[in-house]
This record gives sequence, structure tokens and C-alpha cells, in this order.
Amino acid sequence: MAPIAIYEQQINDYKTEISQVQRRLSLLGWIRLGCFLGVLFCAYVFFRNNFDTTWLLVALLPLAAFILMLVRYMSQQEKLTLLKTLLELNEKEWRLAATGQSGFDDGNRFADEQHPYTGDLDVFGHSSLYGHINRTGTLMGAKALSDALKLTLQEAGKIRQEQEVVRELSTWFKFRQLFAAQASLTGEQPDDVTGLYKWLSLPLDFLNNKWLNIARWVMPALLLAGAIYYFVSDEYYVFIFFLCVNWLILGRNVKKVNAQHQLISNKEKTFGKFAQLLQLIGAEKTATAEFLRKQQEQANAANAALHRFSRICNALDQRLNLLIGVVLNSLVLYDLHCVFAIEKWKTRYKDEVPDWLALISKMEVWNSMATFAYNHPEYIYPEIKLESTQLVATGVGHPLIPAEECVRNDIGIGAPQQFLIITGSNMSGKSTFLRSVGSNLLLGLCGMPVCAVSFSCSPMQIMTSMRIKDSIAKHTSYFQAELLRLQQIVEVLKVGERVFILLDEILKGTNSEDKLSGSRKLIEHFLQYHCLGMIATHDLELGHLEETYPQRIRNYCFESTIREDQLFFDYRIREGVARNKNATFLMQKMEII
Repeated sequence: MAPIAIYEQQINDYKTEISQVQRRLSLLGWIRLGCFLGVLFCAYVFFRNNFDTTWLLVALLPLAAFILMLVRYMSQQEKLTLLKTLLELNEKEWRLAATGQSGFDDGNRFADEQHPYTGDLDVFGHSSLYGHINRTGTLMGAKALSDALKLTLQEAGKIRQEQEVVRELSTWFKFRQLFAAQASLTGEQPDDVTGLYKWLSLPLDFLNNKWLNIARWVMPALLLAGAIYYFVSDEYYVFIFFLCVNWLILGRNVKKVNAQHQLISNKEKTFGKFAQLLQLIGAEKTATAEFLRKQQEQANAANAALHRFSRICNALDQRLNLLIGVVLNSLVLYDLHCVFAIEKWKTRYKDEVPDWLALISKMEVWNSMATFAYNHPEYIYPEIKLESTQLVATGVGHPLIPAEECVRNDIGIGAPQQFLIITGSNMSGKSTFLRSVGSNLLLGLCGMPVCAVSFSCSPMQIMTSMRIKDSIAKHTSYFQAELLRLQQIVEVLKVGERVFILLDEILKGTNSEDKLSGSRKLIEHFLQYHCLGMIATHDLELGHLEETYPQRIRNYCFESTIREDQLFFDYRIREGVARNKNATFLMQKMEII
């Protein structure tokens, strides 16, 4: 069954289940009301019958039923929230499959015009790769996915490892959906994880203080003894003395307690959800991919610890409650017991916390990539080769163009030619083809399947110069901005890195003669380094470089045709230099000239 049909079925199933839960909640609400009225009736009869204790005992039955129904109601309410989140998730998936429009976060905040390729390859922003791939729900997961797309893997072994994980996770449909839904319900705020790390870096103010550790047990016992003495002798000064000592202890340490509480206050829900995510990872069937199986083992160990941390955070938050903050603090030094418990937890797990959070964010990245793979069953996993630097593929299409509209082409670089010079008229498909190749190479180096019939590549850094912009704020002209990008590419090549270069109409900011001369020398300079590349240009004269370097440079083109006063494109790549032009024709058709 096609993914779109499965999502449609999921939508119908969740709508039905939501209706059932809503009816159940309504029923539980009426039962709770009945139980409450039952308690009130028993209380009324108790007072009317001159405080007959029998009715107090009778009232326990509807009171117990009320509490039970309240617990059931809260459980069903949580289930309803999860079901609505799953429904929304499947509606977004269906809309993406049906229309190609993503309702998921597009990662526009991660856009960086200075990055070597993300701006040119539509990685972030509206109608972007990130928007189609992203299924993260936490802030740290979203950041991890952006990092994965900004820094591709350069080791063949790691790429194959990622492929293995993504391939297996793509079959875990229920897990992926539940994980994505639970992640979106964490409600993570920007300061949650940073506050946790700040708290972990704080010194142990309490755990190493032996006197405070003794006092938190001895003083409540002495206060209890003072209370007993008061009831026996009617003398209260002993009780008051120990109570004042408790207040003194609390007063001397309140600033340190507040400093810790401020960093982790109101975090129990978020960290509880983090624990749930780890529980989901560990509870799923044992993975066959070795690396994924190791992550499951780590998740099982972390789950219980994070659940306990969430409970301690909740207990510490209760100090803001007037009853607990005043009464229990005065009687049993509640603050001290909480901070001792939380510092014990920190001592035991401090070094493991970063790995746990990294595991959650990494699983969100894998979950996103696996969902992308599941949504495109026709895509294939590229073959990663190290023997020689190459990129050879057939039937390459752009992953953001709907399948029914996508025109696919073949490409071969590095076997043996090093650079392809692609010429063609306006709107013929040159730039789209460059982006198709670059986008698929990016997907492949991240461990995801690609939009192609076959795809073989070597690990390479991707560097592009296609949408260079000037900057008034930085006092940078268009031509200077382009030169800076080309300088960036050359500096990486000089280090000896393997680079895949995509250039679209380079040196546009200068005159045609200078542009042609500079373009020739730039390409000849690139030939000295360990790189492959594609250059789209209108300069047909660049095609003569194939004659000078027949084994290293090859000409390809996209053509347009004019038939019956209409312009037609087939978007098919051909060998050779383009011959047809269309700029004057288009200007005439639009009555510009």
C-alpha cells in the first residue's frame, strides 16, 4: 500500500478513536459529578443526623470512586492529547504526499548564506529539504538535524552505518509515529537543556557538607521530641527553640537552594517526556542494525534515571506551595532533603546526561530520515565507493519536484572526466539539474536514499556558488561576494580535501571578455586539485576547454526549441554545446521589445 493511502487510513482510524475517547471522557465526567454529589449527600445526612459517623464511612465509597474516576479521566485526557497529535502528524504527512507542500517546520532559523551549499541547494526555508525531512519535536533534535544537513559524513563506513539504521527504522512505522508525536509533546523551552547543563556545572554545595546531612535528619527528630515534651509537660519553649534552629538552617542555605531550583524549576514535564522517549527506544523490538541496537541498550539504562530526575524536580517545585514551603520546611527541612537527593543524582549521572540527550536528538534525526525514506519507497540507497573519486548516476531527479513533473537525467563525473561544462538557453533546466545532483549527493552522504535509478558516489565536501547575494550592511558587492565564495572553495581544495563543486554562471559581475578569461583560468586552476564539478554557463566559448582537456572536461547542454511561435523545453541533457537561444524571443513574446 502506498504511503499516502496508509496516512489516509491512519487519519480515519485516529478520528474514530478520538471520538471514542471523547465519549469516554464525557461519561467519566458525569460519573465524577455523581460521585461528588454522593459525597455531598452523605455530608448533608451526617450533619442532619447529629454527626452520625456511619455516614462518614458511607461517604468513603463515593469519595474513593471519585478519586478513581479522576485518575481515569486524567489518563484518558493524556491519551486524547496524544491521539490528536498523531492525527495532526498524519494529516501533515498526507498533505505533503498529496500536494508536495510541507506543514512541518522548515528550519528557516538555521539558514546561513555563508554556508558552502545550504543556501544554493534549498536546504532550509520554504519548500526546502529540511521541511520535507524534518520530523523532530524537540529543539535539540531540530538543531541536530540541521547540523547533519550542514556537515555531511566523509567516511564511507559511517555513511553505510547510517544507511543501515535509516533502512531499518523506515520499517518501524508505529514506533516512528509515536516517537515523533511524543517528541512534539515535550514542550521543550530554549532554556531547559541549557539550564540543566548550568546546574550540572554547579559545585556540590550540600552533599559534601556532613553537618547539614546530619542536621536534616536530627533536627526533625529533635523537633518531634520537643512536640512530645510539650504535650506531656505543657512547656513549649523546647519545641520553639528547635523550630527556630530549623528556620536558621533554612535561612542560611536558602540562596544556594534557590540558585539550583531556578535552573531546573518547572522542568519535570520536559524531562519526564525525555524519559518517555528513551523508554520508547528501549522498548521497541531489538534492532538488527548493530549501531541501533547499542543505542537501545543505552536508552534502557537512561530511562529510569531520567524518570527519577523528573520526580525529584517535581518534588523540589513543591517548595513553592505554601503548605509545603512553610509547614514541611519548618518541620522536616524539606528543601534540604530535596537538594541532597538531586545532588546525589547529579553525582551519579552527571557525565552520562550529555550522552542521553545526544541519543534523543540523534534518534530524532534518524526518525526524520527514516520517515523520508518511507515516504519515497521508489528512492534508492546510493553505493558509496572509496576506490576512486566519482559520481555516476542514472535517472537523477530533484527530490523536491513531484514525481509526475520530474524529468530525470543521467550523469557521470570522475569516470574519467573531472568537470562538466553545461550550456543552455534560459529556463532550459541547467540550474535545476545542478541542484538535483547536489541535493541527491547531500542526501546520500547523510545516509538517506536518493531520487535516482542508480547512484554511486564517493564521500566529498559539497561547495557551491549559485545564488550569491550582495550585502549593503557588510559593504559587499555582488562581484566581491562571489569572489569570496570562490576563494573559500580554493582554500578548502588547498588543504587536500575531496570537493564536489557546483557553479552557476560564475563571474556575472564583470564584462563578458573578462568573465570568459576568468572562468577559463578558474576551471584550469580547479583541475590541479582533487575535485569534481559541474559548471552551468551561457558562455558557449567555455566549451572549447573540452578540446584542450579532452579526458578531463566534457560538454553537455540543455536545449529549447521554437515551434509554431511557441517555446518548448524537454529538460533533457545532451552531449555537446548548446546552439539555440531564446532571450530575444521571450522578450518579444512578453512585448518588452
